[in-house]
Amino acid sequence: MSDNPESHGRAADAGSQSTIGWVAEWLHLSAPRAIARTDRPLYGEGGAAGIKASSVVQGDVNDCFFMAPMAGLAQDNKDFITNAIKQNKDGTFTVTFAGARDKPQVVAAPTDDELKKYAQVGADGVWPAVMEKAFGKYLKDNPGERDKILGHSAGWFLSEPQEYADAGRAAAVFKLLTGYEPSGIKLADSHSAQSARDFLSGAFSAEKHGAVVAGIAKDNKTALQLGLHPEHDYTVMGYSNGMVTLRDPRGKTENNELGRRMPSEKGVFTMKVEDFARAFDEALEARTKPIFSSSAIMMGRRPFKP
Repeated sequence: MSDNPESHGRAADAGSQSTIGWVAEWLHLSAPRAIARTDRPLYGEGGAAGIKASSVVQGDVNDCFFMAPMAGLAQDNKDFITNAIKQNKDGTFTVTFAGARDKPQVVAAPTDDELKKYAQVGADGVWPAVMEKAFGKYLKDNPGERDKILGHSAGWFLSEPQEYADAGRAAAVFKLLTGYEPSGIKLADSHSAQSARDFLSGAFSAEKHGAVVAGIAKDNKTALQLGLHPEHDYTVMGYSNGMVTLRDPRGKTENNELGRRMPSEKGVFTMKVEDFARAFDEALEARTKPIFSSSAIMMGRRPFKP
């Protein structure tokens, strides 16, 4: 899903240079901007321990549909991240998404200018920004896949790879990140609390589970009343005793168009499953194994079909 336009405009408009400036640079009518490089480590001092949901903080691009799934994988399936990123001797990174192993993406280290606009990073290293940059480059270089994931074609005038990742489908992102179609539920069909309970109970029944993301459609009035943002995806962190714990990938919650804000601690909040069922329109669980075993016996729920 896309993000609330009241909170996050297009990244092409977020910088100090106008769209005309971007176009002039693209046409070689003006000199490219000087960009400071950064030498920040891929992971923090704790190494791969820095891969956690709280490390994923969305910047000025409307890519909650990428950031929320990535935060979910960082919580319980971090191997999909460590296996994807290879640090090269020349300072670049090769990112190979599990769902596109034939299309590895080589990206330069995120610059200081990029880190001001795109995925925000801290003591846990630049890995979220590296993943986002590689995702944007994948979309930029593969128009057919871009249309499937975004549901639209990005404009030719965009400058940075990250800017191609604007408004898209979390289900398609899960498939790219893990190699498997996610399972899921369309809450919009009935907003059934029992359906939400059944789905969440199954998703969080095992100690090792797939990442879970919930999305809100454009005209969900319950979401607005509760201080959530329509056209936005959230990471589901857990479910227990009828309470759902969620995280906004921006690392904070902000006022929506009604001036309401869901109270949170660094973007993490809880809500009753009944409210969750009414406020959200779909929920997805990443799969980390094939649906069928070698004997063709069904293993888990069927793939989600939007």
